[in-house]
Amino acid sequence: MERQSASSPDAGQERVVAAAKHIVKSLAVSKNAADDMMHFLSTFDPRLQTLSSPETGDEASDSGPDDAPGRGGEEEEIAAAEEVIRRCNSSSSSSEMIGLMDYLYAVDDAITAAGHSARAAAAVHAAMPRLEEEVRSLLSSSPRPVSLSSDDVDEATPSASPRHGTLSPDATASVRDVADRMLRAGYGPELAQVYVSVRRDALAESVALLGVEAVAIEEVIRMEWNVLDQKMRRWSHAVRAVVRTFLAGERLLCDEVFESDEELGHECFADVARGCVLQLLGFADAVAVSARATEKLYRTVGMYEALTDVQPELEALFSGDGAREFFSGEVSSTVEQLGSTLRYTIEEFGHAIHGEASRKAVHGGEIHPMTRYVLNYSGLLADSHGTLDVVLGDAGLDDADEASTDGGAASTPSARCIRELLTLLLRKMNEKSRLYDDAGLQNIFLMNNLYYVVQKVRESPPLRELLGDDWLRRHRGQIRQYEAAYLRASWMAVLSTHLRRDDGAASRPPAGHRAAQAQGASARGFNAAFQELYRAQTAWKVTDPQLREELRIAVSERLIPAYRAFLGQGSRHPARHVKCSLEDLENYMLDFFEGVPKFVRW
Repeated sequence: MERQSASSPDAGQERVVAAAKHIVKSLAVSKNAADDMMHFLSTFDPRLQTLSSPETGDEASDSGPDDAPGRGGEEEEIAAAEEVIRRCNSSSSSSEMIGLMDYLYAVDDAITAAGHSARAAAAVHAAMPRLEEEVRSLLSSSPRPVSLSSDDVDEATPSASPRHGTLSPDATASVRDVADRMLRAGYGPELAQVYVSVRRDALAESVALLGVEAVAIEEVIRMEWNVLDQKMRRWSHAVRAVVRTFLAGERLLCDEVFESDEELGHECFADVARGCVLQLLGFADAVAVSARATEKLYRTVGMYEALTDVQPELEALFSGDGAREFFSGEVSSTVEQLGSTLRYTIEEFGHAIHGEASRKAVHGGEIHPMTRYVLNYSGLLADSHGTLDVVLGDAGLDDADEASTDGGAASTPSARCIRELLTLLLRKMNEKSRLYDDAGLQNIFLMNNLYYVVQKVRESPPLRELLGDDWLRRHRGQIRQYEAAYLRASWMAVLSTHLRRDDGAASRPPAGHRAAQAQGASARGFNAAFQELYRAQTAWKVTDPQLREELRIAVSERLIPAYRAFLGQGSRHPARHVKCSLEDLENYMLDFFEGVPKFVRW
């Protein structure tokens, strides 16, 4: 028992060696495959390194001294390779009869001998269609998904999780192995044709998932704005994703597959990318030549920024002077067209402000819709001031004289452009104020709009930096002037006539019956005037709560002391003529400028 147990390990090892010899002999379909098998087995037992391939061992013993060295072995290798290629080509799948690597080893043997053997050359030619199908199958295999970063795509894309598949490392290695054989056999054009066809379709499918599709110029021109707006927004996100993720991945794949022929790889990448890039640029060109409208301004800025942002990266992906020059020229042309569209759209925006001619006054002197519109766009333009500086260049200099008076204001093209837009807006609001018959309401309207402009500039760091603190101070002073003009127009008559405040204090009325009559008339006059002011100015709307409170305080500081002095005459004022107490007057003032008309009934 002891002897048997001691000898068991040796007997087992001998059986392993014998089995290894049998495996090598039975599975080796070519010399390359046998060598690889022996190398693999030797990693388990060093003694297996002494194994020789069936061809080497058997042929060495059979060959005689008069035989041509290696001639018989080469013929057998060609025959073995030919048989493997024939068997694999006749099956529906290369994996049915033999593995891909064994097939490639057989192709290697045929390629090696093809230079001096017509039989080997025929075997190589017979193998190429199968290799083309392998390339097509591997390139179309289930891809490994690559997520896009939030910087490259937004949540509004049609696909909830847009992807562009790159091949797994194993699939990439297999494609490279097959491609290497095709290139060595001189079938580079056939390889390139298959590669470009498959990867071009895969890239187009991925781009479509981002919501970007081929659109004719005529369609863009006729497109409704809400549809075009969505497409422009998606385009700006998609162009970054396509360049930084999709095309960058395709370039890496090309470099790996065509490692042995870099020039052909560069040509294939250019062919794969051409359709996708031209489709993206075609949409941008269509937007650039479509009708210019203010609502397109912000989206066009976004497209311009997106394209110029990725332009260096896109051009760097292409190697070779021809491809790089072609794509660089196409991108530069589109950038120039978008820039030209931006310049003309901004110019037309200013013309639209200047030419706005509606004759309908805003109810209650509220903020005009144009003011909100212009300030919204000014804020968006200020956020992109770097882009505007490049696009505008020396344009927008109409307000250069004004700019020189604004200490601390930027003198860049974007700053001059925004100052000019706001100047046009405020001039237009001065014109619009004349639509109101009441001088007090005219100033309320001007105050509302200018206060809104100033607040928006203060709240936007880019706008404040571009316009400067002196611009803000100057226009805040203008608000105070509008306030003083309102007080004069609305309250001067009440204070000076009915409450007799000529010098800031109530004048002492004359004594006697005439005085009582005069005081009664003053009380009746004040009652009527206040009723009318209350009815009118409760309907006026001061939108900003702080400005509304400031106005009420300004009125109260003048009205309440004068009315208190008026009531201070005591019994000399007939009670039947005094309809409002001091407390009532203070409460009534709280209803002013709310935009809700109210009435006092005495």
